[in-house]
Amino acid sequence: MELSKPKLSKRVLKRLRRIASILLSAYMLGVSNVVLEEDRLINDTRAKVEQQEIQDNDDNQ
Repeated sequence: MELSKPKLSKRVLKRLRRIASILLSAYMLGVSNVVLEEDRLINDTRAKVEQQEIQDNDDNQ
């Protein structure tokens, strides 16, 4: 059985459309992750823990 030209070209176009859709979705997901990470860095809502070093004032020289 040999596939006719219209059926073959439809399959190829369908496959190309699917691949393009997957690549575009992956690209958009990557861009949204970058934007989300930048937003987290700018508007960091997590509690920040700071350690302060306490120095003794020993001037017994």
